[in-house]
Amino acid sequence: MSNSMDKKRTPHLWRRFRDAHDGVAAVEFAMVLPVLLVAYFGMVDVAQLVMANRKVTQLTSTLSDLTARLQTAPVSEIVNIFGAASTVLLPYDASKASMVISSVIVDSAGVGRVCWSSSHPAGTPAPARGTTVSLPDSAKVPNTSVIMASASYRFTPVLGEVIVGTVTLGNHPIFTRPRNGKADGSSSIEQIVRSDVTGCPGY
Repeated sequence: MSNSMDKKRTPHLWRRFRDAHDGVAAVEFAMVLPVLLVAYFGMVDVAQLVMANRKVTQLTSTLSDLTARLQTAPVSEIVNIFGAASTVLLPYDASKASMVISSVIVDSAGVGRVCWSSSHPAGTPAPARGTTVSLPDSAKVPNTSVIMASASYRFTPVLGEVIVGTVTLGNHPIFTRPRNGKADGSSSIEQIVRSDVTGCPGY
């Protein structure tokens, strides 16, 4: 008797289950939500990365411009330039940035060599005195000098940290000619002389 009733009840229950639509929207939303969250945070990361990269470019330009205004560069003034330029990164964390300023002397053959370099924070690699550097054609003017500035920033995406980890932005040097340089070195080339080193050539 009970078996007969179960057999009659089963098709009825199946039809109720098949025709039931309550909660379908909630189930569909639960399935789509992870995809929407990934897309949202992905767009946020991309937007933040683009903004941070723009800030690094502005930082590099500021480093080069401020240094090019000097005639002589006391070490304390270079430190001040690093501090002032780093404010350009706001609201990003300046402690994640690395900065290098170099004075490059271009010889009579158009070859650029580093006269001096300063970097921030301590331990940031910088080209040594006498190191040959690659210059754009616009900077290859014989018997002149240029300020070469570069900066990088360690950007950590919110979503992509697990996938790609920290991304290094920048490291694209900007070259600026001294605005008020001083003739120095064996060839009396106009340059910005750091107070603790001799002018170049004379590596």
